Amino acid sequence: MPTSSREKDHTNGRGDVPGRGDGFDLLLKKDRGSAFAARQVVLAGNGLVPAAVRDDVLLLVSELVTNAVLHAGMGRDQLLRVELRRSPGLVRLAVVDEGIGFTSHPECVDGDRPGGWGLLLVDRIADRWGVVPTATGTRVWFEIRFEE
Repeated sequence: MPTSSREKDHTNGRGDVPGRGDGFDLLLKKDRGSAFAARQVVLAGNGLVPAAVRDDVLLLVSELVTNAVLHAGMGRDQLLRVELRRSPGLVRLAVVDEGIGFTSHPECVDGDRPGGWGLLLVDRIADRWGVVPTATGTRVWFEIRFEE
């Protein structure tokens, strides 16, 4: 259910990051430093993410990578993948893990406890997002539009 006036699409599509456009794929180990590493690669992307949406993309990639590390149920040797693509007017990012999966509840946040804000932030900031089971884990993706 949408929580803002912007149109949301949480379930349609597989969440694949399209091959067209500029972008990168990054493999990360399950590690407390994974979110930092993902942010650093996004920042080093040589202008791939426009300044107008860079802070939002950095925040959301941090949240999704952290969720994958903490909640995906991945083993020590399993990797997660960050896929980022930029096409005209759109940045699309996906975090794909090899874990056992989880159920998303972006509306279930306890304001008295730290944590639990990741998917709520994704819901509020992204134009579209979704959680899609894959053959080997879970893909969580978002899109953010921008003016060129």
